[in-house]
Amino acid sequence: MKQLNRVLSGLGLGLILTTSSLAGISENESVPKREKRAQQRVEIKVTPWGRTQAEVDAANARVERSAEVQKELGGTRYRLLESSYIENEVKGQPAQIPARFRVVFYDYTNDRTIIAESGFDSASPVVVRQEFYQPNPNDEEFAEAVRILQGDARFGGLMRGDQVRTFRPMPPVTVLSGTTERLVNIGIEGLSDTTNNEVVSVSINRAEVLRYDRRAPETSSAAPDACGIPSAGQATTSRGTAGQYQLSVMQERNILWEMLVIRPAASSGTMASGIEIRDVKYKGKSVLKRGHAPVLNVQYTPRPGEGSCGPYRDWQYEEGAFNAPATGATYPNGTGGGIVVLADGQTATTALDTGIDTGNFRGVAIYKQNDEIVLISEMNAGWYRYIMEWRFANDGTIRPRYGFGATNNNCVCFRHNHHVYWRFDFDIVNPNNKVFQVEKGRKFLQPITNEITRLKSIQTNRSLLIQNSTGDEAYLLAPNKTDGDAIFQYPETGATTDYGRSDFWVLRYKNVAGGSNVQNEIDDGWSSIGGNCTATSGSCINITPFLNNESVVNQDVVVWYGAHFVHADGANLLNPDRSPSILSGSHVVGPDLRPVRW
Repeated sequence: MKQLNRVLSGLGLGLILTTSSLAGISENESVPKREKRAQQRVEIKVTPWGRTQAEVDAANARVERSAEVQKELGGTRYRLLESSYIENEVKGQPAQIPARFRVVFYDYTNDRTIIAESGFDSASPVVVRQEFYQPNPNDEEFAEAVRILQGDARFGGLMRGDQVRTFRPMPPVTVLSGTTERLVNIGIEGLSDTTNNEVVSVSINRAEVLRYDRRAPETSSAAPDACGIPSAGQATTSRGTAGQYQLSVMQERNILWEMLVIRPAASSGTMASGIEIRDVKYKGKSVLKRGHAPVLNVQYTPRPGEGSCGPYRDWQYEEGAFNAPATGATYPNGTGGGIVVLADGQTATTALDTGIDTGNFRGVAIYKQNDEIVLISEMNAGWYRYIMEWRFANDGTIRPRYGFGATNNNCVCFRHNHHVYWRFDFDIVNPNNKVFQVEKGRKFLQPITNEITRLKSIQTNRSLLIQNSTGDEAYLLAPNKTDGDAIFQYPETGATTDYGRSDFWVLRYKNVAGGSNVQNEIDDGWSSIGGNCTATSGSCINITPFLNNESVVNQDVVVWYGAHFVHADGANLLNPDRSPSILSGSHVVGPDLRPVRW
């Protein structure tokens, strides 16, 4: 207790002043100050790390040819849809190159999902099992469904006459009630006054197209009105594509930042987690073991008598194309390697900036802007276009950001609430840390002693301070004013929804060797695209069961943070007030992570 009192008295006043001046500041207020700082020469170095694409392809092919897989799939019609790494994290050590992987097949003949797991070592055994969920279509499966649609007498002529164009809708797959057959959904956008919007389902196994009386399956919509930018239908990157890189940032010969950067297609989690960063160090000291966003979802306002879109749990591995200037750029792993370092003065632009759903690059673009290093990617999930950024400032500030856009469809014309949840595995200097709640007007920091969840408080600028258990170094996790509310009140009725669940969770780190995402508390394990919320399941985030009152004092701590965006202006899917200095504005959310006594 004496030690705690000493720390509080030593940090209290200074941190309260820091919180008053920083915790609630808006992005637009902070940008001018950054731009006035003197610029020092900064150099970016990126080195490929981990498994190559050739290793991944060879491992997938070996598993597919194995006796164990062919025993299940031999003689059937099937497709390899995706692959992913299996975690083997070891705290206190640098990130480990993945030793094991998982491959997902779909058996159309018997309508079942088959999972095969093995190691990259060619002598590793192959373990096969069936799982009961519908994996997302990849580009190849969707393309086959479109070919079947082109051969349908009702639609072939329209498609050949350029009267309609297809797009990837939500949900991507339908299984009709009372059946087990996988149906791949295709959105059809009418391009003339005589053609209508529609979402149809395609049976790959029977090569047939199914239509719906309401012109779309349940939880989707194809009304005449549509909002968003035109879909370009460009190719995307499949899950399991190789792409992990060591990044170091030098400032005047001194190492400023070090980290492992993982592209969305190779990121961890049940539904992946966007740009993932690991082993993040600032000026040689550890900040994060891992930072990523394993849960992303959206809920639509109910429309009585019209049905409803969603709710959806979205995925974050399907990289879409955005614009990264090629002149002067550096591709550390070749032009198709999934990462690019832009030349000085260049920036990447996305569909949220330009209103154009085309691009020349898929993966992670890295560039310098003012006194920050920017990591950016664009991801597709059906008709959504999600923009993810990480920004690392010379002063140690980390700014994760998430932006929300969409291509043309009827659902996004209606009010809907996006929710993104970051998982920050803080290792401030070392894995064992302590956590304090910080609020404006509170004289002393409030120690958090056990696992908790909290809502944000705009009035008090509620923030969290994560501190080295054996020293003074700390990082402040401060929400921004644009980060929305987990509890949403419908203005028409005054009713509320807790679909967003909460804003902060403070948890004790878990690691079960070879364990599942749920066992290791990477995410809640939800693998379906849809699902109404219940107390313990559904498309809403369900990590509250991880709370079991464990001590978080001088322990390895993980902090989850949720940000929420109400999209109520269906006619405006661009970002009208984006700052030239940061992904910002009314369509963007994200907290600031600020160093204290570093």
